[in-house]
Amino acid sequence: MNRQRNRQKPHRKKTKRRPFKKRIKELTTKAIENSKAKMEIIPLGGFSEIGRNSVAIRADDEVVVLDLGLMMDKYIEYTDTDEFVEISGRKLIEIGAAPNVDILGKLKKNVVGIVLTHAHLDHIGSVPYIANKFDCDIHAAPFTIELVDRMYDDEKRMPRGTLVEHDVNDRFRVGTKFEIEFIYITHSAPHTVMALVHTPYGKVLYANDFKFDNNPTLGPKPNYARLRELEGQVDYLILDTLYADQPIKTPSEKIAEEMLKDVLLGTQSRDATIIVSTFSSHIARLRAIVNVAKMMKRQTVFLGRSLSKYTDAAEAVDLADFSDVEKVRYGSKVKSYLKKITDPGKFLFVATGHQGEPKAVLSRIVNENLLRLTDNDMVVFSSKTIPVPVSLENRKRLDAKLQSRHVRIFDNIHVSGHGAREDGRDFLNMLKPKNIIPTHGEMKQLVAFKELAKEVGYKPNQIRIVKNGERVKIA
Repeated sequence: MNRQRNRQKPHRKKTKRRPFKKRIKELTTKAIENSKAKMEIIPLGGFSEIGRNSVAIRADDEVVVLDLGLMMDKYIEYTDTDEFVEISGRKLIEIGAAPNVDILGKLKKNVVGIVLTHAHLDHIGSVPYIANKFDCDIHAAPFTIELVDRMYDDEKRMPRGTLVEHDVNDRFRVGTKFEIEFIYITHSAPHTVMALVHTPYGKVLYANDFKFDNNPTLGPKPNYARLRELEGQVDYLILDTLYADQPIKTPSEKIAEEMLKDVLLGTQSRDATIIVSTFSSHIARLRAIVNVAKMMKRQTVFLGRSLSKYTDAAEAVDLADFSDVEKVRYGSKVKSYLKKITDPGKFLFVATGHQGEPKAVLSRIVNENLLRLTDNDMVVFSSKTIPVPVSLENRKRLDAKLQSRHVRIFDNIHVSGHGAREDGRDFLNMLKPKNIIPTHGEMKQLVAFKELAKEVGYKPNQIRIVKNGERVKIA
């Protein structure tokens, strides 16, 4: 099943688009550059680096683009320098925050579809700025489409093509050379899918990001049945290797829920001001926080625009109910709202800013003294600090200010949404792909995964570590 988004908004206009079949006929092999291969995998971002995930796949004279993410540390560093900065596709590519789609050259006009795997900004954050370089539709699962729709609204932009919504295990055609199959996988964003790209010349499975969670707190288990059916049939597996150097199986989200209960229910917190910060896209985690707040007989308050945006999207697609939460949707309203709070011990505040971002609500609470945090008050980071210089420095500054007020800090009350080394081993043993391209990692993680693949029985020539722009030619 698929649905097309056609909602009329004040800043949107209807566009007259050429019939899709006619545009397909207009595509020509003249645009195929420097290759006699019938099929290519073309990395655009996120290879040998963490962030701005994107890859193009060409079959004959057609191209499909998978994900258009942001490099979050570069984006934050750039946008935090001034209140008024140019945010455009050109500028984001220039500073290395967006996938360099210019790698495609003349092939840009041959892109017949953009396929998005899930709603994290390192996979969809560049869509409002970059996607309109292509004259095609955007395909994703319901939660992801809902977020992309809202992102276009926020930027007062309009997609060039149609936003097309597919269920999480759907199979659909894009252009004349591609069939895309969504395969459901657990992750820290709802409706995450792996994209299996069927072409006349082979199958490519794009599994970026993934986690094998057998006790998820929101949604079903991974679609193991389909992965087993595909054993030995996938020509190239493009796999998330962010934690390939960690010799563990990533714990279930159920563990994170129990960690939250242990901290929030198992410490002396009566009358204390409590602030929790986590990923706005982590709907399962947010719902768990609300449930624990109820056990504490506290009213949950979400502070910050992104928290409202993601939870509103979850409600719009019937993923979760947050009607029991009070939401302060805009940063400009936070100060006036908190001024009215006379007894913060009756509330549990969830604030944006777990990476210490200076403009986020948590930093503003501390820097502007919006809540008078003192001894025995608690700040719980249900997240992990991204190990890049800008995030580490921001968190260091924020933590120092909290410590100067003797606030109790609970850090890393979190489990990852990414598989680790042993999850990768299970993935390879289950799927048995013919060739592997590790992604979503720096060289340390990519090499660690290559060594793991060799342990499983793969030969070095079956494991391709590639860089952005380096084409993998097939057939």
